[in-house]
Amino acid sequence: MADLAECRELLGRAETERSRRLLQTELAVLEDEHRVALSAKDAYGLPAAGDHRLASYAWDQSGKFVRLYITVENVHNLPAGNITCSFEPLALDLRVRGSDGKEKYLLLRPLCDEIDVAGSSYAVKTDRINLKLCKKTPGSEWGSIDDSGKKEKEIKEEKARTNQGKSTGQLLSEMYGQADDDAKKKLEEAWERGREKREGMRANP
Repeated sequence: MADLAECRELLGRAETERSRRLLQTELAVLEDEHRVALSAKDAYGLPAAGDHRLASYAWDQSGKFVRLYITVENVHNLPAGNITCSFEPLALDLRVRGSDGKEKYLLLRPLCDEIDVAGSSYAVKTDRINLKLCKKTPGSEWGSIDDSGKKEKEIKEEKARTNQGKSTGQLLSEMYGQADDDAKKKLEEAWERGREKREGMRANP
């Protein structure tokens, strides 16, 4: 929520059309993430106090599947009923309840692309849980597990379209106008070094 409020405040203060477009793009991304977070809370409920998110995992993919490998110590010694994983077309929710009653979870929503729920599954191995997500579109390439890769690509493409046709001087000038005091100081130092270098090249052709 803090990022969302800050982005809205910056949008209200933006002076150039390029700044407004970039901030509007970023605001749309943050608002979407906020809606997703609220949706996830409604669908699954908030984790209880003392629960822990399984934030670290490895993954790979083939033409048909995306596989996740989540390390959970001693998970193979837990009763089968302590481990659940539900799948939706654009989400997965893994829950592991330890012998101490505390829960570890991995909630990913939205995923990078749709999955075939019926073809997706999980398996418990020694100190590890393997998830197998069946791609809805075989052969599609996932850049990340969630949709952050797609959003990052869209933002980069929007920036490229916005900057097209602008000179280096214009871009640097706009960067300076949007920078904080520390960044402005660094830009000024870079410009000064560039000016000295150019003058030196003219003096010694």
